[in-house]
Amino acid sequence: MKKFSKLVLFCLCFSSFAAGASSYEEWKASRQASYKDFKEQYQARYMAFKNKVTGKWGDKTELSGQHQYVVYSDDLEQRTVLDYENNEIIVESLGDDSPNVEKALLALQNTSVNQALANDPVLSQVKITQPSSSLLDSISDNSSLDSLTKNETKETDVAIISPVSNVIEKSKTESEFQESATSKRINRVRIGLPENVFLKRASPYIPSAVTMSEKYDVDKNLILAIAQTESSFNPLAQSPIPAFGLMQIVPNSAGLDVNQALNNKDLSPEASLLFQPKDNIGFGAGYLHLLDTRYLKDIKDEKSRLYCIIAAYNTGAGNVASVFHPQRRKVMNPAIDVINTLSSDEVYQRLVIDLPYNETRVYLKKVTKALAQYQVADQS
Repeated sequence: MKKFSKLVLFCLCFSSFAAGASSYEEWKASRQASYKDFKEQYQARYMAFKNKVTGKWGDKTELSGQHQYVVYSDDLEQRTVLDYENNEIIVESLGDDSPNVEKALLALQNTSVNQALANDPVLSQVKITQPSSSLLDSISDNSSLDSLTKNETKETDVAIISPVSNVIEKSKTESEFQESATSKRINRVRIGLPENVFLKRASPYIPSAVTMSEKYDVDKNLILAIAQTESSFNPLAQSPIPAFGLMQIVPNSAGLDVNQALNNKDLSPEASLLFQPKDNIGFGAGYLHLLDTRYLKDIKDEKSRLYCIIAAYNTGAGNVASVFHPQRRKVMNPAIDVINTLSSDEVYQRLVIDLPYNETRVYLKKVTKALAQYQVADQS
């Protein structure tokens, strides 16, 4: 059956081979090289833009990430930060002039998520064709411009822009960029958004979570809790690993695993696909399914397995195994033997104390808390 599936995939893909490709393996190698090029170009664009911004903002530089989207003016003198995790919009400017808040909010209202992708200096090569909401709607739950303006809290900081010494990576060459320290005033306006907004912000993605929950036999609430913890439902979430989208899929890691195991594709998914919410949730749910039914399937207690799945989504099954392995090795079977002697509470405590990275220890707590909130919401 597996051989037949690959034959079908070969036949289906043959018509899309690049010009001159004479076999599936040649086409596959071309696609893999293309992803490697994309990754290197993405990281080069990220570092180049970071250094450009740092020339203006020094150690106060902020870039788009998992939980925030940052857009700068053309001259880099003003920026708007959509902070999805802390539920606020921050508008900042350098120098003596106050930031133009009304103009910044209007730009958010008039810019769709797709347009933001197209305009982003790091993500500009990612093309999305499906309709999308405005940036303002994506964070503020349809709050009006008037109501947001009334929530302004003005601040003025005098920031010392520290000396900068960054390394710009381009292929295999390195060059240093340095600028002497300057003193610049940062004028800041914070706009607070409604509290407990995550349940509302999750609502556009619930249909996809339900669909993928049924497809992969994964709890819908776990999908939403992972997405909240990974990105705070930031539709433009990215990290320089690189990882993309609501559930922060790494194309050549979890993305490739899901494609190989579940989609009959021996290729990493393209970034454009991972910025499609339904597809991103599909990859996230698919990876949770693999953790549950393959990598961690021999953990007998469902709650213990759930805790290990959550931790493994962030750090990998090997690091989870190292917590329980008698010699702290990343080998699964001896670790599972130990897990199966412990209660679920003991498994949780071992994970939050002994996981190799503090990030994953905090991650497990956050996902567990968010999961409980979605379960309560289901019951209300």
